[in-house]
Amino acid sequence: MAQACAVGIITGCGAILYDALIHLVQGVALSSDDRPLHVLPELPWYRILLVPTLGGLAVGLVAFFRSRDAQGHGVPEVIESVALGNGKFRWQTALSKSVSSALTIGSGGSVGREGPIVHIGASLGSLLGQLLKVPPNRLPTLAGCGVAGGIAAAFNAPIAGAFFALEVVIGNFAMPAFGPVMLSSVLATVVSRSYFGDHPAFVVPAYALLSAWELPFYLGLGIVCGLGGLAFMFILDRLEKGAEQIALPETIKPALGGFLVGCLILVAPHVYGTGHGTMDIILRGGLDWTYLLLLFPIKIGATSLTLASGGSGGLFFPALYLGAVLGSLCGVIVGAAFPAIAGPSGGYALVGMAAFLASVVHCPITAFLLLFEITADYHIILPLMVSCTVSTVVAKLFREESIYTLQLLRRGIDVRRREQTLMQGFTVGQVMRPEPPTFREGTPFPEVMDHFLASTLPLSFVVDKHQHLLGIISIHDVKATLQDDTLAPLVVAADLARPPDVVTTAQETLARCLEKFSLSEQEHLPVLSADQKLEGIVSRHDVLDLYNREILRTEYLGVSLRSEALTEMVHQQVHLPHEYIVEIVPVPPPLIGKTLGESQLRRRFNVTAIAVRRGGFHSPDELPDPDTPLRQEDSLVLVGRAEHLRRLTESTEESTQARGS
Repeated sequence: MAQACAVGIITGCGAILYDALIHLVQGVALSSDDRPLHVLPELPWYRILLVPTLGGLAVGLVAFFRSRDAQGHGVPEVIESVALGNGKFRWQTALSKSVSSALTIGSGGSVGREGPIVHIGASLGSLLGQLLKVPPNRLPTLAGCGVAGGIAAAFNAPIAGAFFALEVVIGNFAMPAFGPVMLSSVLATVVSRSYFGDHPAFVVPAYALLSAWELPFYLGLGIVCGLGGLAFMFILDRLEKGAEQIALPETIKPALGGFLVGCLILVAPHVYGTGHGTMDIILRGGLDWTYLLLLFPIKIGATSLTLASGGSGGLFFPALYLGAVLGSLCGVIVGAAFPAIAGPSGGYALVGMAAFLASVVHCPITAFLLLFEITADYHIILPLMVSCTVSTVVAKLFREESIYTLQLLRRGIDVRRREQTLMQGFTVGQVMRPEPPTFREGTPFPEVMDHFLASTLPLSFVVDKHQHLLGIISIHDVKATLQDDTLAPLVVAADLARPPDVVTTAQETLARCLEKFSLSEQEHLPVLSADQKLEGIVSRHDVLDLYNREILRTEYLGVSLRSEALTEMVHQQVHLPHEYIVEIVPVPPPLIGKTLGESQLRRRFNVTAIAVRRGGFHSPDELPDPDTPLRQEDSLVLVGRAEHLRRLTESTEESTQARGS
């Protein structure tokens, strides 16, 4: 808990410095500390084009000299690191992200500041954990604490910040993470309020549900926001893919994107920067509906161009902005059609903000909690719940991915699939066997047959003198040739070989390797180098075995250690070295009827029984009693090195065979 408190305080300070950096860049870019909407009408047109162009060029240079990870939204990278990288971040990336996003937002990029602050907060939390040498499995929780603190400090919304970290980044509300994340969020808010003051991000009139007959209109607003969110995700995804295909230096792309955004700012100055002032106006019903119709596609274009070209910033605020525009438009239409029962358009704009955010991020709980906190208006809870729920359902109906996980999916990372997420962190080279059985192309058939008679593997490979793979021979090919006595003496290995259906490389992830196994129905794959030389062989069994071991590691190695002393409660996590694995095995036949004390597993095989499952594999775990005899239907939960567990298994098999003979 003390570490979570420290993360919250540090993240709150980081949010203050980050905000000051944005205002510094904006003051230099516009030569004024006033709001952009007040300054832009006084600037010449070429200055409006030049500012975002130079800002994009500066971002490109930061990415070129420091890190390309400084570009983009920031949140997908945090989700990926928490899911696959054990919550580890590089502080250099966080620093580059801060500078790049401040340059983007301050020079007019149409993005929000919450994406980078999420990345900065997660990095600060992770860095603190690494400095304090906390156990690796606690780093994701500390990163989540930083995420919560960042959102809470940016929006003055401690509850929404905590729920965003739990709902979107960590992906669960389990108690081990819930408490620290909440605490960090609260302390980050305390720090930010001491600097910015305790006031809501938006000051809006007291909107309320005028009549129960209005609820169907808000349901319709949820549908509109769900479809609008899908359109926003589609356009952003298309532009990001298209930008990757443009043959321009990466340092120039952000400048080109900045120039195009500048052109849009000339048409609609309200898309400059985060758009906070514009949203204030919309929530009061201060923009004409014809201008709102123009503003919606221009805002989508400006945000998509900023990010697709390599700018740095968040999608949270643009989603709120677009929701306010759509909500206000719907409010105008409903008010014109049903003036007797419809409330002001600003109320619909307020609900639209949350509904649009829920549709693109798939976070309905965070969305309406955030709206409560940034407006301090709790009178419109029913419309909020209806619209957020409906918009999320509509968005998920057509597209399962959120705007964050969509980008991860494009990189081949599916956080919804546990096995793929788990196996994304391992490569084929970590499980392959480096010396596969091989034949030269001229090896006569009798030698091939003798090999298969002595081997346990059902296949072998044919290579040339430079070890290039020519083909595969299976035991079925040998059996077919044996049936023809006249043909067998004339056959050599090259005659039996057939080209492999699927191959892999040592650098390929096991997630991708599993996909190849499922598509090819092969049990073994050859591992080739870049120049097509045979490096090894990988089996489906070995890949699944590693997967099962890692699942068991996450189940058992995070076990809580809880003890009470006279003066304090100690609550820690038990962690074993990475080289140790956990396996659940049936009681070996030689140990049936013996007690664990008599078996002497620790002395004979250097493995430890940490639990016994009385009655079978799926029975509940019990503490091992050294004096209770083991039964045939029992299973043992064993911890040890892989080679020691394998030696135990081989020893018991040999003992069983000796008894049978």
